[in-house]
Amino acid sequence: MSDNNNSLPNDFTIGYYLSNSKINRLKWNLFVDMCKERYNINVVPIDINKDINTINTRPYHVIIDKLTDELGDLDNPSNKQKVDYIQSLIDKFPSIVEVDPLESQKPVLSRDTLTKLLDKLNDVSPELNIKNPKFVLVPEDYDNNKDYTQLLKDANIKFPVVCKTIKACGSEESHYMGVVFNEKDLHQFKSPMLIQEFINHNAIIYKVFAIGDYIHVVHRKSIRNMNENENELIKFDSQKPFPASLLPTDGQELKIEIPSKSILSVISKDIQKNLDISLFGFDVIVDCETKKLAVVDINYFPTFSGVDDFYTLLIEHIINVYKRKSPSS
Repeated sequence: MSDNNNSLPNDFTIGYYLSNSKINRLKWNLFVDMCKERYNINVVPIDINKDINTINTRPYHVIIDKLTDELGDLDNPSNKQKVDYIQSLIDKFPSIVEVDPLESQKPVLSRDTLTKLLDKLNDVSPELNIKNPKFVLVPEDYDNNKDYTQLLKDANIKFPVVCKTIKACGSEESHYMGVVFNEKDLHQFKSPMLIQEFINHNAIIYKVFAIGDYIHVVHRKSIRNMNENENELIKFDSQKPFPASLLPTDGQELKIEIPSKSILSVISKDIQKNLDISLFGFDVIVDCETKKLAVVDINYFPTFSGVDDFYTLLIEHIINVYKRKSPSS
């Protein structure tokens, strides 16, 4: 048992709201059991159907949740009910500590917000060797029949480019993307959208998982290098296996160049400071020509696949957040 929980209340309780698929992927029941057996901490689901007016005492010391999909589609009454319920609970019992507040989960929904945030990383100290992709945000009212050439020229972007919807989660279309080699094919995508320069990165992506100050890095196969002489649009769903046209050829040797952990820590701290989130993942690629790092995506509360001792790291982090934020601690 950790010394970290010696000063916790005897009835210390963590309330959680996660989707069923998230609970299954995280094997959350193992986390619940470990907290009870090793720490004597209760981890219980938040019953969003319970009438808040019947709750007279604070039901949880801490709340941990992931509501990005719900926040991304508040026109759906079921989603709105979940979000409103959690917010009402916080409003009624302000001493409940949120691991990552609902307000802080909102910016992760929009590639507009995220891309502008990541662009600021270019201004961080030059020795960190960070150069994020050039981009242009195409507003919703942009005439799709209009030529995109000047827009790209003004942003100093050359083909190939990656096209994505502005919405980063909360809908199926948020995962549809394309690698585009000419202006004509940009018209196959609807605004609002993000057009981003494609950076060749030797088909390797580094997935960085952050749990508070702790980071863990794994590498995965990614999109092959592209050349400007190609011309066939490649559409894909980022949540599904890549089509063969995006993969490196069988004989291509993939060179692993894991970025320095100290640089990744600086990036992680910068994201935490700007977004006020502490459980997230971010994707990094290494430009195969300049060797500069580019951060190409941020995900809130991923599955932390490959992180050893995830459950221990998570409960220690939750306890630390509680001690830091709780008015009574």
